[in-house]
Amino acid sequence: MIYVIVQVFCIIYLFVNTNVASLNALSNILFIVAVMVGVAAVVSMKVDNINIAPALKENHQLVTLGIYRWVRHPMYTSVLIFCFGLMLSNSHFISQLIMLVLYIDLMLKASLEETLLEQRYPEYHNYQKNTGKFLPFL
Repeated sequence: MIYVIVQVFCIIYLFVNTNVASLNALSNILFIVAVMVGVAAVVSMKVDNINIAPALKENHQLVTLGIYRWVRHPMYTSVLIFCFGLMLSNSHFISQLIMLVLYIDLMLKASLEETLLEQRYPEYHNYQKNTGKFLPFL
């Protein structure tokens, strides 16, 4: 649960400290891309499969279609892209540090989720080898 708390804190910090006057076209493009990736993830995953904590529900289903064909954690990708757009409006070091903390937190959270998925789904290892964690082909 600590991962969720850190994630929420980072998002709130970046959102509250956004300098709206400094938002530019790049930030707006990042926001649009983040929303598109997030919506694609929810549509592919189905709402009843979503879980904010790094745990698997009893009726959890492994999703490898839609955006999950290319990215194993598109919801985290969406959060990172959106928060990066927020961070760009704010030039102080603390925002950059918070962005780094958010990235590390999501990497750790994703690793925990992947351990759980590997334990439940033997085919997950092959899926991991052929799909990027946060970005396609990486």
